[in-house]
Amino acid sequence: MDDRQFFIIVQGLFEKSDSIGYDAVFEYKILCEIYGRSRVRIFAEQFDQKVYPGIPIDPVATLKENFEKNANAVIIYHYCDGWPFLDEFLMASLGNFVVRWHNNTPPWFYGATHRRSVERSTKGFRTILKFIENPGIRFWVNSNFTLKQLQVLGADPARAAVVYPGSRFLETQHGKLPAIVESMSSISVAAENRPVRLLFVSRVVAHKGHRHVLMFAGELQRALDREVSVTFLGRDDPATTLKSDLSALGKSEGVEVLLRGEVSEDDLYSAYRQADLFVCFSEHEGFGMPIFEAMRVGLPVLCLGRTALRELMRVHPFMLDDLDFSKAIAATRLLANEASRSDVLKIQSSLLETYTSQVIVRQLKAALAGIHGPWSSTLVDAAGIETRSADIRAQIAANMIDTHSSSTPPGEIADNFVTVYDIESYESLLGGARGLDTLPPHEAPADHLTLSHREFVTSHGTMLDEGIAFSANAANKNPPHVIYGPYEKFVRGYFSADFEFEAEDNGDGGVELDLDVLAEGVRPVSRRKVTVRSIRAGPPPRLLFPIVKDGTVVEFRVRVSRRGNGNLIFKGVTIRNMRQTVASLRDREAIPLRRLPWFKFGAPVGSLLGGIPPLAKKHFARGDQMRDGGRWSDAAEAYAAGLSYYPAAFPYFIQLGNCLKEAKRYEESEKAYQQALTLKPDDQDAHLQIARLYRMWDRPEEFNFHLLKAARVNRTTAEALAELGEEGANAVFISKLVPN
Repeated sequence: MDDRQFFIIVQGLFEKSDSIGYDAVFEYKILCEIYGRSRVRIFAEQFDQKVYPGIPIDPVATLKENFEKNANAVIIYHYCDGWPFLDEFLMASLGNFVVRWHNNTPPWFYGATHRRSVERSTKGFRTILKFIENPGIRFWVNSNFTLKQLQVLGADPARAAVVYPGSRFLETQHGKLPAIVESMSSISVAAENRPVRLLFVSRVVAHKGHRHVLMFAGELQRALDREVSVTFLGRDDPATTLKSDLSALGKSEGVEVLLRGEVSEDDLYSAYRQADLFVCFSEHEGFGMPIFEAMRVGLPVLCLGRTALRELMRVHPFMLDDLDFSKAIAATRLLANEASRSDVLKIQSSLLETYTSQVIVRQLKAALAGIHGPWSSTLVDAAGIETRSADIRAQIAANMIDTHSSSTPPGEIADNFVTVYDIESYESLLGGARGLDTLPPHEAPADHLTLSHREFVTSHGTMLDEGIAFSANAANKNPPHVIYGPYEKFVRGYFSADFEFEAEDNGDGGVELDLDVLAEGVRPVSRRKVTVRSIRAGPPPRLLFPIVKDGTVVEFRVRVSRRGNGNLIFKGVTIRNMRQTVASLRDREAIPLRRLPWFKFGAPVGSLLGGIPPLAKKHFARGDQMRDGGRWSDAAEAYAAGLSYYPAAFPYFIQLGNCLKEAKRYEESEKAYQQALTLKPDDQDAHLQIARLYRMWDRPEEFNFHLLKAARVNRTTAEALAELGEEGANAVFISKLVPN
């Protein structure tokens, strides 16, 4: 005997048009009919008994004690976008849990207008991922589309059942509609002496397609040469400007826009009664309740076949594959023909047979019996319905006219499911705004912040409390980045990034890591190779990078480029604002010529007057000859000899530095370039050459500094800008960052 008890939990039962709240109550009523009222309870954090008269609602604060007394109770949690109290309770407790998921709106619909909505969406999907990780939790989803979304996130469909949501418009007793709805089933075609009345019912949020409806209304009004009025019913989101945007769009399209907000149940019925056509161009629906409400009262429906609507509307002839206003207008024209309109309503009536209270009861019983996976149902007289629908589609195609519209807004790709990578990306983007754009410019000791390892994403590592652990031998051929993120927004400036690692002492010191800094995910602004040996021996490896444009999103990456045995822990990245540091860098003081190691001959320093002495010319010519033959050390010795006779020969200090650099005698090369800069502190070529030395020498701070000085001295120098371009900067950055 099935003696189970059921605890239905929903966060709010106080709003008059809350589909999730009503679904919980609808489910409560069905379970009471099946199991008896004494074995079913409903809990809510906020509730208003006046909104749900006759439903005994328990405060959720009593849930824990009730569950302790009834540990075998089935908990059915109506999940929205995150409720920490319940989420933690479910994941920490052992029991028979069902997450009733109505789908979540993808974060990309909110990205341009409302950060908080992006946060809620992303957190909502993250919690679903945590539920998926808990093998004891099952799911009841509202459509096959939502089941597929759950599967895309990693859930086994054998843990989920499809249970359609409840509606006040479903049959209540003996398979009949409530009287007020039954009386609406024969709405007449609009008389030509009044506007065509379009209706859409939904929350006023970005993805519901309100703008699409208004733009269609404008095209329809022009095509029919007749006034069109659009009524929107549904709660507005005060955090966005969408409501005022719709009013402005209605004026520009020349159509009447009535934004009524939330209305009572009676007013909702009246709106359906008075409308001529229900238009839904929503780009994301987990089920699409208002469409079924409209069909149930006999109102023709025009919809965009996206997400769950494509599955549920099936053969409806007014379902559009794309936002094709020409096809939508042709479909609307057919409603003036009584026979065509009657055929549309007959098809809608057949579709309604797939969504009744009896269907939901069968779905609930199947779910409670452990029967999971997609839900399938067949239409009564499916062949006849398909033939009738095909005839109507043919009539639509025959009556289409070109609207010449070029203003249709872009739409989301159909069935573009949210993936784990989408969630990770949006989490990383949301992790910004912690101070990178407000770092003080002249307080170097405190001018930094640390991005914790927890703000990064790893593909081959393991997230630990102390860092992200990864093996130096785990990556395959052509390995991806082991660590990436956290997609911070930077202001224009000059920054350093210290990559914090720990490497085990007995690991292979020859393991090599590639460290990258990328702007907007594609453009490298700095990169460096480091070995485990250098990580153990020195300070954290540092990358210096310029940012050209305010608001640039920066990403930091780590990749194992040379594998070996050993393990590492990535602890995060410390960012420093280098404006103070760059401003304070100065060329080192020149070393007296007699202290330089190349002056071996003891020759007297020649006069600076009267041109280059003959002996100096002789040594410089010999140096040129040795240089052309690639004999770098011999060439350097010859140039040094010539300079001892004529130390004012600036070009030969550059040549001396170049030859010593090629011979990998970096310290001596540095001194030669410094002497050149003593003679000509603002010479662009001298700064370029010493910058190249510092790059070979793995001294990125000095490398970037001298490149910046070279560009400041001569901004039009193609070679300097090309060099900077290799490091990700450009002329715009240089011209704005470094003053004349």
